[in-house]
Amino acid sequence: MFHNILTICIGNICRSPSAERILQKFLPLKNITSAGIGALVDKGIEQHAAQLLATNNFNAENHKARQVSSNIINDAELILVMEKQHQQILMQKYPAASGKIMLLGKWNSEEEIPDPYKKSQQAFDHAFMQIEKNCEAWAEKLK
Repeated sequence: MFHNILTICIGNICRSPSAERILQKFLPLKNITSAGIGALVDKGIEQHAAQLLATNNFNAENHKARQVSSNIINDAELILVMEKQHQQILMQKYPAASGKIMLLGKWNSEEEIPDPYKKSQQAFDHAFMQIEKNCEAWAEKLK
């Protein structure tokens, strides 16, 4: 069940790669990737996000941001987004995928994860805690 999992945010350099790396550790037998709605293509994980991943024993290496596409959407069996707005954008653009697009925060009262990009360390810390907590909830459901 749900072998190919895709995490999505806007730039694919903070939230979605963090969720991707956390889920990869929690669900090592699944194929977990990430992409962005408006990706900063080929950029690595943003330095604050990468530092939080590394400090918490998650891999922050060798990420290249990529733009979401029909192929990426079609390959995914479950698509986890950070905000309801991302869900709406993707459902409009890829209506056939609507049933597999869900909030990362689904199991925590449909919690949305605000973008910490270009904000304070505190914003990154908060986003990371939310992402980790929600990835744990998904991992429990998908094990």
